[in-house]
Parts: sequence; C-alpha cells; structure tokens
Amino acid sequence: MAFDLREIRQFIRFLSDTDVAEVEIKEDGRTLRITRAQPAPPVAAPAPFVARPAQYAVPAVALPPPASFVPSSSAGETRETTLAITAPMVGTFYKAASPESAPFVKLGDMVKKGQVVCIIEAMKLMNEIESEVSGRVVSIIKENATPVEYGEEMFLVEPS
Repeated sequence: MAFDLREIRQFIRFLSDTDVAEVEIKEDGRTLRITRAQPAPPVAAPAPFVARPAQYAVPAVALPPPASFVPSSSAGETRETTLAITAPMVGTFYKAASPESAPFVKLGDMVKKGQVVCIIEAMKLMNEIESEVSGRVVSIIKENATPVEYGEEMFLVEPS
C-alpha cells in the first residue's frame, strides 16, 4: 500500500519549517523520500586583474615591416614624411567593393580627403572608409580580407 497524498503533504509541510534537506521514511514495506532542492552554491567572483611587475614583463619584439611597405629612402624617413589612414573600427578589411571589382586605391595613387579607400565589414555591415588626408599612397599595410583593429594603420600616404 502506497502513502496517501495527505500524508505526503503533511511531511512536506513539516519539513518546510526545518533545516532538514532530505528525509526518508520506511513504514510497513513502504518507502517515502522527500528531498528539498538545494540552492546553488555561491560562485566566487573572478580575481581582479593585476598587472605583472616590470621584471616579469614580456620583452618587445621588433617585427619586420609588412610586405607591401615600400620606403622612399629609409624606414625612419618614410614614417616621418607620411600620414597613416587608420581603422575607425574593428572588422574585416577589404580593398574593393567586391571580389570582381578593382581596388579603391592602389600603390602610388593620389587620394583626396573624403575619398573612399577601403571597406571594413563589421557585424555584417559594409562601412566605406574615407581618407582623412590628401596625397599619394606609398604603402598599403593591410592585406585584403584580413582582420583590422581600431586605430590600426591600413595605408601610409605622403601628403601633397
């Protein structure tokens, strides 16, 4: 014979006023187990970020210039005489509007302030990026269809 529903409800009411999490009752070959749902254990907050001391800092590594970089006479002189067009957002850099289209600008082209120089795809939206300067493109730093970060140099332009 099984426990009566009234008996089960009485046991539940009785246990709700206690700190008991589980009870098992055996009577005349019958067994009733009542288990109270346990609240999830508290989750520890992540440890705060702590900067590593200087003695453990990773040393800076000089990287070679990109393959498309063409210095005029020396790298230092080129950087001093050029202005960079930087990425205004994070996304994917594209040189042309589509794979079949010609690139917006090529090495050696003259660009005007406000002229579209590339597209950055961000969250499925194609954003036309305009030149911030006028001059001759002396370097295309980014490769087509590669990721670009905010503020990363994409082109070097020799101002006119």
